[in-house]
Amino acid sequence: MNPSALFLSATLLLASAVARGAAFEGKLELRRAELPDAPHDIIYRVKGDKNRVDVSRERVNTYLTDTSKEETTVILEDDMAYLVLPALAHQPEAPPLEKTAEVGKLHGCSVQKYVVTADEGTTELWLAESFGKYTGFGEGFEKPPAHVPGVDVPVPPGPRAWEYALAERSLFPLRVITRDWDDREIFRLEVRTIVPQSLDDRLFAPSPTYKKVENWPKP
Repeated sequence: MNPSALFLSATLLLASAVARGAAFEGKLELRRAELPDAPHDIIYRVKGDKNRVDVSRERVNTYLTDTSKEETTVILEDDMAYLVLPALAHQPEAPPLEKTAEVGKLHGCSVQKYVVTADEGTTELWLAESFGKYTGFGEGFEKPPAHVPGVDVPVPPGPRAWEYALAERSLFPLRVITRDWDDREIFRLEVRTIVPQSLDDRLFAPSPTYKKVENWPKP
């Protein structure tokens, strides 16, 4: 099958699933850019109440989230180990997620525009259903301690205000743009492709040969 036919087939499958209100299973490719850092890519896979996030910066960091357990597992490739932490959760002090009347289409999905206003500026979010709960893209879970003996743990940046506002909601951001109070774009997250596909359950669990880091000291 040629690439055009494959793209059309995937688009039709996605449109059909969305129309039925069915839960999505497959892969989304995203690009994230935040000043002053260079843009980087994210691969997001979802199946049922589990998702897998692979963030490519200087290296690939992998995060597995089980929304039913509200846990995020950080994969520590260099140590052949993993660390289980609480997943991103809504905070009472989070700014409100304000729904607007604007709607549109992105990658064949119906999206609704929402706005979050916080100290850093105003964020517009174009949100879709059928992709499950928002749990962050390799960020936002409880930070690990500054040091785990013998283990190199990647420490994520803290969650953004709009992430706290969106946390645990069954809405997924296909486009996010934050502008500061001078109307300069300082952050953009955008889905580039959506590929419905059957995924192996093994993608959503640590390797059975990896060791779980237990009893790590609290900061």
